[in-house]
Amino acid sequence: MKLAVVLEDTISSGGGFNQALNAIIQVERLSKGHFTCLILTNQAENLPVLKQLGLSAVTFRTKFMDKVISVLGQSELTRRLLRRFKWISHFEQLLLKNNCDLVYFVAPTERVACLQRLNYILTAWDNCHRDFPEFPEVRAHGEFMRREFIYQYLPQAYLTLVDSEELASRLHKRYGVDRSRLLVMPFAPNPMLKAEQNGNHKAILDHYGLNPGFFLYPAQFWPHKNHIRIVQALVLLKSRGEKPTVVFVGGDKGNKKTVADAAIKAGLQGQVADLGFVSTEHLQALYEGCTAVVMPTYFGPTNIPPLEAWQARQPLIYSNHLDQQCGDAAILIDPDDAHSLANAMLQINNLDVRSDLVLRGDSLLKEISKSRDQAETKFAELLMRFSQRLSTWTAWATPSV
Repeated sequence: MKLAVVLEDTISSGGGFNQALNAIIQVERLSKGHFTCLILTNQAENLPVLKQLGLSAVTFRTKFMDKVISVLGQSELTRRLLRRFKWISHFEQLLLKNNCDLVYFVAPTERVACLQRLNYILTAWDNCHRDFPEFPEVRAHGEFMRREFIYQYLPQAYLTLVDSEELASRLHKRYGVDRSRLLVMPFAPNPMLKAEQNGNHKAILDHYGLNPGFFLYPAQFWPHKNHIRIVQALVLLKSRGEKPTVVFVGGDKGNKKTVADAAIKAGLQGQVADLGFVSTEHLQALYEGCTAVVMPTYFGPTNIPPLEAWQARQPLIYSNHLDQQCGDAAILIDPDDAHSLANAMLQINNLDVRSDLVLRGDSLLKEISKSRDQAETKFAELLMRFSQRLSTWTAWATPSV
């Protein structure tokens, strides 16, 4: 069996890209001695990143007609024409030319609509356009319907990987996906971050003019990431005579100016450092140099920065409705209430609280890693089951004696 693994995000997309890398590394490991993998990406800038991880990939271009047919294919008339003339997209032709048998999309993508013959595995990170439809990033400019377009293909997938039981339950209820076709594969930290602290962060912090002891929020500037609540919490703390520093790390997704303007209006110059998108090496140093990771986000049900905080042995402040991910390994706050967040930022200063959170985070990370190992075993079994069923229509292999 030959598995095509499709990577479309780039490193600038943040956590989604890192999780996609984890998925590729995982399936490459599972393939040894069982099947072959072909990694494909439509982003040439991904090649050197993959090379760092000992992976190679084939690039492909997105054809305009593939997009057109994907959209038109939603009508019954177009579907009849596709069946009548057995039309195959350029993307699927590439896969068939490379003798691929199964396609694994390591991130949510509309490209699944290009497949007429090949089976596929999908990835679903969240269902937040249904959970929080009021946020502009999942409502404006047809984004809600774009996501629904992708999710309509879930019931046809051989398998869909999700990050939590909570998400699996939502997809089963909302889209009628058979529960046996949903595999819970917990997120993992950025594969390029080191699990051990190296203590060499001083030079990097000096480069940014930072002293150890700041709060760190590694997140893109989306409204749902809720940077504004941190700004409001800093205002409350300032009124109490406390002036902590918060470091924002992430690209602008349209909300950076809103946050920056709010910080300036509140007179927080010198307390808010926006570093933009940083390299993995610098992110490592920021994790090591911070006093805590703060993440008052709305979207979930799970996120990657909490895992990285625990890996870096740093305490975590997290949104209370996402407690299924963190349990008692974080100080939980109300993301709608700046007072709740300000109180948590003060509480982190207690050394006993910090030490307890670090121990709980370390223990929980080990549990998550164990659950991921168990899910990986199940994933391998399901891949081999597909290969057995594949033989009924391709006769690709002879069973061992």
